[in-house]
Amino acid sequence: MVFTMDAPLGYALQKPLAKAWFAVGIALTAIGTDFFLESFRLRSLVIGVSVIILVLLAQGDRASLGLVVRLRPNYRYWVKGALGIGAVVAGFCIVAAFLLWIIGIRMPIPATPPERVLSALASYCISAPVLEEALYRLVLCVALVRIAGPWRTIFASGAIFAALHFVWGNASPDNFIAGYFLAWSFLKSGSILTPIVLHSLGNGCVLALHVANWYRIS
Repeated sequence: MVFTMDAPLGYALQKPLAKAWFAVGIALTAIGTDFFLESFRLRSLVIGVSVIILVLLAQGDRASLGLVVRLRPNYRYWVKGALGIGAVVAGFCIVAAFLLWIIGIRMPIPATPPERVLSALASYCISAPVLEEALYRLVLCVALVRIAGPWRTIFASGAIFAALHFVWGNASPDNFIAGYFLAWSFLKSGSILTPIVLHSLGNGCVLALHVANWYRIS
């Protein structure tokens, strides 16, 4: 399948190409560090520094970095896209859970009590999407796309994102597939807002499931 990337992501890093390779090195260093950091402040510092370095390398070219509000091709496309992606991810999770159940593996579903919803909402739907999309989409994809092309970039971003959640002990089916859609949405739309919003909506659905499970077992 041919992927036509109309967005100018990574354009400012392709000449000289050494800039893109340096950016890839920064991205991989930040990702390798992020895998083993538990402190929110330290994660924010590492990711923030890597974003700043990328901005400097791109000489502040916002379109090349995906730091724009306009979504390609249009907002209506992404409303439909969000519904479609949500349906695919939900279907994948249901099938995966059923297959695991057949072989005797039950997927534990956390239970979040109502009094913890606000704090969980801030983490699930604000801090996690912003931090993770800034690193695993903005920094990694912008650095890599002009070297590896869009499809390899999508695969790398999705696979590393899945590995992150495996290392953190959150190896649920949605985390194994969502990263690919988030990377695709970034490259397709040309704006980091797209994967941030999709990530936030997805995590909001997960939180709702956790709250519903608390009521079920209470």
